[in-house]
Amino acid sequence: MLFIFIVFSIPIYGFSIWSLYEPEESFFFLDRWRYKEIPELSDIHIKLVRIGSVIAMILWTILIISVAIDTFTPDPPFPQFK
Repeated sequence: MLFIFIVFSIPIYGFSIWSLYEPEESFFFLDRWRYKEIPELSDIHIKLVRIGSVIAMILWTILIISVAIDTFTPDPPFPQFK
């Protein structure tokens, strides 16, 4: 399970880092075909995209840590009835 989360984290971190440095490009990713001219994003919208990418990275890191703890925690022994 941990391996699957680590493999899925590569594109999530990649997209989050890209949207942190290029918020306008990442906002219109796969939606550029809808517009003849690309509209301007407001400063607040750019800040929200950056904050969202930071929050996504933090939450995904917490999820990976919790999965790693769950993976490496030994199971409790079965109860033995006498």
